[in-house]
Amino acid sequence: MNELQLTYSPYILRLKKPFTTSKSTIIERKGFIIRIKNQYGLEGIGDSCPFPDFGSESFEEAESTIKKLKLNLKIDFNNFQESLNSDLADFEKTPALRHGIEQAVLNLICKEKLTTINSLLKIKLKNEIEVNAAIGFNSVAESTMIAREFINQEFKTLKIKCGRDDFNEELECLKGIRNETGDEIKLRIDVNGKWNINQAIHNLKAMESLELEYAEQPVSNLTEMKELKKNCQILIAADESVRTKDDAKKIINEKAADVLILKPMMIGGLLPTLEIIDLAQKNKVECVVTSSFESAIGRTNAVIAASYTHNNMAHGLAVNNFFTNDLIEDPFPVHAGKIKLN
Repeated sequence: MNELQLTYSPYILRLKKPFTTSKSTIIERKGFIIRIKNQYGLEGIGDSCPFPDFGSESFEEAESTIKKLKLNLKIDFNNFQESLNSDLADFEKTPALRHGIEQAVLNLICKEKLTTINSLLKIKLKNEIEVNAAIGFNSVAESTMIAREFINQEFKTLKIKCGRDDFNEELECLKGIRNETGDEIKLRIDVNGKWNINQAIHNLKAMESLELEYAEQPVSNLTEMKELKKNCQILIAADESVRTKDDAKKIINEKAADVLILKPMMIGGLLPTLEIIDLAQKNKVECVVTSSFESAIGRTNAVIAASYTHNNMAHGLAVNNFFTNDLIEDPFPVHAGKIKLN
């Protein structure tokens, strides 16, 4: 793979309406489409969509890096995964950019070899995966109405963003959603690390009757997560705390979480995400893969990773309807709360 030419173009995806979490209110997503062309004119494409609130570099940092980037890949096709990881080792501080370059290279290799990504990587993927629907900060009435709409669309799992300043309002909102959904729908919450340990223990005890599937990143660090696991019955999931394979190893070794939430864009690509899934599954820790509100091009990696997991949990990939626009037609649309790969 010689004489590679890299070009990039920025994009903006605008949300139909603001989506509020305990970290920020999302109104748009900015990223880059990366194109890598070989000497024969074949081109691979990838998505780099930074999200500093959730652990990546900023858009400006990614653009500054890519402007100065001199592409120098020395891929050994007999062991291309290891050599590609080596080539991209300098991108640890810019995981979204690494994601885009890795995706473009893998896409190009697939075109050169006339093969699919699962055949190239020699991985077995499920034909179908379940996905959850997400509910941001809304009033009790709005949240229950949105929950009913998702149930009518045949979603079986709902993820509710938590971490409001007023916990009583939050609890009432969750109770309203549970009353609306009944016992058949799975509910999971995502706090984005907003609570301290005392708040988390108190709040999760108050939520035990809601029969939550798990609480995602209720506190901000592993020490508090380990303490929380000893003091509550609800399963704990790590999101912002797992951004590298070393993070995953530490979480698994210290038994700090029951579930790993994996965002390929924040982790740095498909290959490191698959490595973490392998590691977690060997240690009987569940994985759920979620989008980072990137384009349909980038979400392809998340769908592949989700379909590689061995569990039947719902993944956070139903985001296409949040946007007013996208770069391509979604190759993996959601129907009845599921994505079919073929």
